[in-house]
This record gives sequence, structure tokens and C-alpha cells, in this order.
Amino acid sequence: MVHYVADSDSQITKGMIALFIHFLNGESPDSILTADFAFIEKTGLKEHLAPTRANALNLMATLMKRRALDFANPAN
Repeated sequence: MVHYVADSDSQITKGMIALFIHFLNGESPDSILTADFAFIEKTGLKEHLAPTRANALNLMATLMKRRALDFANPAN
């Protein structure tokens, strides 16, 4: 099981990462790597974010999947 901890000085970023942690925390690396991030689109969150914040949201998803991959393959 993978457990994430993250924080930010920015309240918006803190809220975005909280969504990911809620969605992914405690899942297996395989579950995280195959997770469907469609919930982001379904919430309409991106429509209310500046382009740089929306890009940060995608980057967070990618980074969390990379961390899960590192956890799944500790020798790499």
C-alpha cells in the first residue's frame, strides 16, 4: 500500500493535492498506476482553474503515478 503526504503554502494547491491523496492513499502501486483520473474532469475543477493551475493538476497526477511506480519497482 502506498501512503502519500503532501503540503503547500498555497491553499489552492493544498486542496488539489488533498483530492489526489483522498483518491489514491492506501492503494496498491498497481491500482495507482492504472487509476482512472476521470474524476477530475467529472468535477469540472479544471474549468475553474487558471491554465497554470490546471497544468499543475496534471503534473500532480503524473508525479503520484511515478512515485507509485518507484514503490512497485524499488530496484529501478
